[in-house]
Amino acid sequence: MKKWLTKELICPECLEQEVFLNLESQKENDQEIIEGNLICPQCGQQYTIHEGIAVVVPKKTLPITRESTGYGSFSMLSSYFWSHYSEFFNGPDATDAYKKWAAAFEPQNGWALDIGCSVGRLSFEMTKTHDRVVGIDTSLSFIRAARKLAAQKRLEFEMIMEGRITEKKSTSLPSEFNFDHTEFIVADATALPFPRERFATASSVNILEKVSDPALHLTEANRVMDKKNAQFLFSDPFSWDESVSSPDTWLGGRNQGPYKGYGMENICRLMEEDSGPFSPGFTIRQTGEVLWKIRKTRHLWEHITSQFILGKR
Repeated sequence: MKKWLTKELICPECLEQEVFLNLESQKENDQEIIEGNLICPQCGQQYTIHEGIAVVVPKKTLPITRESTGYGSFSMLSSYFWSHYSEFFNGPDATDAYKKWAAAFEPQNGWALDIGCSVGRLSFEMTKTHDRVVGIDTSLSFIRAARKLAAQKRLEFEMIMEGRITEKKSTSLPSEFNFDHTEFIVADATALPFPRERFATASSVNILEKVSDPALHLTEANRVMDKKNAQFLFSDPFSWDESVSSPDTWLGGRNQGPYKGYGMENICRLMEEDSGPFSPGFTIRQTGEVLWKIRKTRHLWEHITSQFILGKR
């Protein structure tokens, strides 16, 4: 983990008290902590830094970070590498969705937070418009991959063609990405290990229906954004899933209750209100749709339409 981030982390078990973590370094170089622990002086919880990767999640989330299936699997890495970086391979099926999302940002002094960063493409794009960028995800596999990309400035991976048949893909990444000003850690979107108002910008792209408490995710995003001068990029296909979250927690896709109707309409309303998850509210600057694709094999694709909102205050 880059040293510039070590003094910015708080204990996710003690969010209300905002207790900053103490670093116990065991191995480091000029730029990074390679091995060590981050220790909460209040509750005593220790968060490991191993091979440069900090895992700063509540105890309840720790089992998810260790999963080798789902988002931790080899097949998911293949799919998301392609989805994030396919345009650099110049293939006929490439998607430029992440470039479109990034184009919504206005240059902003300060730090940006990419919540649910996956393998890092939006985080790298955000370095063009922000001083520093932190990407977080609960997938250890994704975070390891994003950090490797930042270190090597190059993408190399095995793209699944069918079953165990793969094809090696490689490409250099754009020189305008400021890799030294990005860092990636394992963290939980519903318990962000950062102090209040630390970020000038935050993004939540395609993760709302992947968290167990969607409203808490938005509340946490708001907590860490500046209250007077901030921008928030939200995008989602609103593919609610009962295996992930209870329908009682959905912010759309319901026939009754405070969030009845469609998710996009509810999120727009919530962002503009001065109460609820966002306080103070945002002025909506842009809305639209981004076509996004996930490639699983050479014959299996997911075509997704993600609605997006950019709010500013």
